[in-house]
Amino acid sequence: MDKLVARIAAVAAAVMTLSLAPAAPAQTKQLTLCWAAWDPANALVELSKDFTAKTGIAMKFEFVPWTSFADRFLNELNSKGKLCDLLIGDSQWIGGSAENGHYLKLNDFFDKNGISMKDFMPATVLGYSEWPKNTPNYYALPAMGDAVGWTYRKDWFSRPAIRKEFKEKHKRDLAPPKTLDELKEIAQFFQGRVIDGKTVYGAYLYTERGSEGITMGVTNALYNYGFAYENPKKPYEMRGFVNSP
Repeated sequence: MDKLVARIAAVAAAVMTLSLAPAAPAQTKQLTLCWAAWDPANALVELSKDFTAKTGIAMKFEFVPWTSFADRFLNELNSKGKLCDLLIGDSQWIGGSAENGHYLKLNDFFDKNGISMKDFMPATVLGYSEWPKNTPNYYALPAMGDAVGWTYRKDWFSRPAIRKEFKEKHKRDLAPPKTLDELKEIAQFFQGRVIDGKTVYGAYLYTERGSEGITMGVTNALYNYGFAYENPKKPYEMRGFVNSP
C-alpha cells in the first residue's frame, strides 16, 4: 500500500504540472486536479483518499466531458489560468506545452522523490512523458496508459458441447487466447453462432463516434493484421485500404 500511495502522490504532484508560480509544498493544504469526466477519473478520486490520508493534503477535482475537454483546458493553459494546480493533459499536448512553458521539466523533481521511469511501461513514457521524443527529458508522468484489455464469456467457454465442437475443429481445448491468432480463431468460431436462441458476435471491439474510440479499439486491433488508413505509396488514397474486406 505504501508503494501505491507513493505512486499516487507522484501522480498528484507531477502529471502535466502547470508552469505557473512555484508553490511552497509545506504550505499546500489543497490541490485541484483537472481532467476529463470519465470512469478513470472517478477511480482517481477514490485513490486520492489514500494520498490525503498520508500527506494531509486535500484533493479537489475539476472534471469536464471529453467533448469540452480540449477547449476548456487548452484555454486554461493559454490564458495562464489558476484553476488547475495539476492537469492530466492529452498526450498530443506535451510538445506544445513543453515548448511554450505550460509544462515544467520534472527530471529534478523525479530524482529528488525517487520516481523512476523504469516503473512504467516504455510505450507510456515515450507517448506521455518525453519531450523531445526518445530523450530523457520528462514533462509529465503517465497517468492513464490506454492499455487494451479483453474479456471473454466464461459461461460459453465452459459449455461441453461448444468445447467438444471447438476441439474437433481446431485440435486444441477452448481456452482464453494467448495470442492474436488464437483470438481471431476463437472470434471466427463464435461469429454468427446461435446461443440460447440468440445469434452472437465472435468479438466486440470498442469504438465511438465522438472521440478517439475508433483508434483505441477497432484500428488498434486491425493494425496487427496489416491494416492501413491509406496507400503508403499514394497519400490520401484510402480505397482498398481503410475500407478493405
